[in-house]
Amino acid sequence: MQETGHNSSNLAWTLALLIVVGLAGGLYWRTNRVWATHYNQIELRADSLLSVKFHLEDDIRDLKSQLETAADDKVYFDKRLNQFHSMLSRQDQQLDKVQQARLSQTNSIRLLKQQGDSLALIRDSLENQLAASRDKIGWLTDANKLLIGQNQDLEQEVRKLTTDMAGKVPRTTLTGNAFLVEPRKANTKVTAKARKTRSLLISCMVPAELQLEGRQEVFLSLTDEKGETMIPAIRTTTVELPDLNDVIPVHAAQMVSFTQVPQRIVFQISPANTWRAGLYRASIYTREAFLGTVEFRLRDSFWFF
Repeated sequence: MQETGHNSSNLAWTLALLIVVGLAGGLYWRTNRVWATHYNQIELRADSLLSVKFHLEDDIRDLKSQLETAADDKVYFDKRLNQFHSMLSRQDQQLDKVQQARLSQTNSIRLLKQQGDSLALIRDSLENQLAASRDKIGWLTDANKLLIGQNQDLEQEVRKLTTDMAGKVPRTTLTGNAFLVEPRKANTKVTAKARKTRSLLISCMVPAELQLEGRQEVFLSLTDEKGETMIPAIRTTTVELPDLNDVIPVHAAQMVSFTQVPQRIVFQISPANTWRAGLYRASIYTREAFLGTVEFRLRDSFWFF
C-alpha cells in the first residue's frame, strides 16, 4: 500500500512536472512567436525608415542644388536689375535728347515751310519757263522738218550737179556727199548735248563718179577744231593721196565693197568716256582716196533742258 501510494505520488509529480513543462513550452513558443513577429515588424519599420532616410537625403541634395541655383539666379537677376537701371538711365538721357531734337525739328519744319513757299514760287516760274521751252521745242521740231525737206531737195540738186559736173571736174577733186552726223543718247534718240551723247553715227554717200572698185578698207578720223584727235585713236595709218601722203588717226574702220555705187557708208562709234562740248570734224578716207569731211558741234546742256 505504501509503495502504491509512493508510485501515485511520483506519478502525480511527474504529471505536474509535465504540465509545468508543457505550460512553460507553450508559453515560450508563444513568447518566441510574439517576439519574432515584433522583430519582423521592427525590421520592416527599419527598412521603411531607411528608405525614408534615402528619400530625405535625395530631397536634401535637391534642395541644396535648388538653393545653389537660386543663389546663381539671384546673382543673375541682380546683374540684370543693374543693367535695367543703367538702361533706364540711358533712356532718360535719350529722351532728353529726343525732346531737344523734337524742338529742333519743330524749328526746322517751320523753316522748311517757309522755304517750301519760296520753292512753290520758283516752281511756278519754272513751269512757265518749261511751257515756253516746249513751245520753242515744237517750233524747232517744225523748223527741223522743214530743214530736212530742204536738205533732201539739196541732196537731189547736189546729185544732179555732181552728174552735170562729172565731165568738167577732175575725179581727184570729187568727194562723197550727203554727209550725216547723228549724236545719239542711250535710248538711240538724236541729241546735240555732249554730256548725253552715248554713240555717234556718221555716214556719207559715195558717188559713182569716184570710180572706186573692189573691196577696200575705209577709215574714219575724228579731230577737233585744232586738228587734235577727238577721242583716243584705235591706231594710225598712212593714206597715199595724189598730192599728199599723210599719217592719220583711225577711230573706226570697215571693209566696203564698191561693186554697187553710189552707196552710203555708215560708221557708228560708242566711246567709253563722255565727250566735251566743241566743234569737231569727221574725215573719211581709203588708202588712196579722200572721201570727204564734215563738221559738227556738240553743245553744253542748259540747266532748264
